[in-house]
Amino acid sequence: MSDPKRLSVIRNTSLNYLGQAYALLIGILILPFYLGHLGAEAYGLIGFFAVLQAWLQLLDAGMSPALVRQVAHYRGQGDLAEGHGPAGRLLRSFELLLLPIALITCVSIFFGSGWIAHTWLQARELSTTTITECISLMGLMVGMRLYATLYKSGLQGVELHGWLNAANMLIATLRYFGGLFLVAYISQDPLDFFLFQAAVALAEMLAFASKAYVQLSSPRLFTGIDWRVIRPVLPFAGGMFFTSLLWIVLTQLDKVLLSKVLLLKEYGYFSLVALITTGIMTLTNPLVQTLLPRMTMLVAEGRIGEMERLYLNASRFVCSVLFPMAAVIAWHGQSLIFAWTGDLAAAEWSERLLFWYVPGSALMAVGAFQFYLQYAYGQLRLHIWYSVISTAISVPIVAYAALVHGAYGAALAWFFLRLTTFVVWPPMVHRRFAPGLQAIWARDMLRISAMTALGLALGEPLFALIASDNRFDILLALAVSGAICLLLVAASSKPLVLKLYLLIKRAPKNGIEERASLD
Repeated sequence: MSDPKRLSVIRNTSLNYLGQAYALLIGILILPFYLGHLGAEAYGLIGFFAVLQAWLQLLDAGMSPALVRQVAHYRGQGDLAEGHGPAGRLLRSFELLLLPIALITCVSIFFGSGWIAHTWLQARELSTTTITECISLMGLMVGMRLYATLYKSGLQGVELHGWLNAANMLIATLRYFGGLFLVAYISQDPLDFFLFQAAVALAEMLAFASKAYVQLSSPRLFTGIDWRVIRPVLPFAGGMFFTSLLWIVLTQLDKVLLSKVLLLKEYGYFSLVALITTGIMTLTNPLVQTLLPRMTMLVAEGRIGEMERLYLNASRFVCSVLFPMAAVIAWHGQSLIFAWTGDLAAAEWSERLLFWYVPGSALMAVGAFQFYLQYAYGQLRLHIWYSVISTAISVPIVAYAALVHGAYGAALAWFFLRLTTFVVWPPMVHRRFAPGLQAIWARDMLRISAMTALGLALGEPLFALIASDNRFDILLALAVSGAICLLLVAASSKPLVLKLYLLIKRAPKNGIEERASLD
């Protein structure tokens, strides 16, 4: 049964981009002020927390992505009934399974915080006592965010994007603007900063929990684990956990190793690079949050041709935005960091790293779409094999590059590993799950790449003419250069947003639609 409301992918994606773009934008604008008020070492602690959180999200054990997919599947099959149904029982079961994991995590980080402060992090200004206490709070926040992510996943499954993004914007406002007010007017002590962030994390968890209980009709307080609803999703959750583990190793191993190699002050500078590269990859999240439930529903309804067109047009749209953005940031990395932070030392230190990290991150974000195709079918075996082989190759290369050649070696390894994967992997996935798409997809990638390079070359004289020592002039020059690249890419393609809109609004009468031309 189709969703009677026929929620538009364009509308939901727009809501997601509004919410997440707001959170990303205020984070980018405010974090340099943290660097100025707290100092480079304290900012390095914030960067270390981001890495720690990414690794410990693995403790979710695949439950959150499994909840998104299963709730969407219930909707596609018409099983998401008011007042009862399996979705609420599945949420409660996952809550109980997650409880011992979260408690053990908090306790382990508390007892291990002293070792991390004394042995792992290379601090010169902050006391080990302060660092130890901050790391203990990090463990508490990770536990709360594990639950917050679970509740968000349930809300994504029912496509409650309007409320979800409004709540995300409110939490982001508290987290960033509240943190800025704290460090600017009340206290520059890193411990006070992390105490405030822990309070925000608690509010976030409670807000999403209350909404998820209403939407998924959670069972009574003392309802236990329901293995009848868990067993069907265990293979998928297990696959997601394993592939998430390998994904985290691929994307975060360099950051962990560099937290040991670099001085904490230098790691603070590196955290700026990591923030930008992570931002590049997370720009696709709003679209993905809408895309995955919708693709899953289309597969459940047997509308394979429509799902493939949605996948292809979404890939085109993302590449048309990410490639020009990544090219401008990589080429003008030093100018960007200086205009952003006003810190010349940070800008000079980061320049060479951005040149390699940012394009590699764009390639990784686009390459993830092949995983989304497999996710929609609920068949992850091919992706698991890819992840195992890719991790086996990448780990020794990244470890050698980071430990022997430092941050620059890690940046080179990051880019060339991502480039190799981008060339080799998509043809294999398309041949298995979407025969006939590879040639169209490859032409799009070549066209967008060529237009981006041409736009960068044409924009270079204008950049040199506009940019000066004034930070506003530099930002204006970056915007002009990026606009030229985007316009050239857009001029070479069909109106992708219109195609996406028409695709979703045109409802097939017979459930299964004949496969149309994808060009």
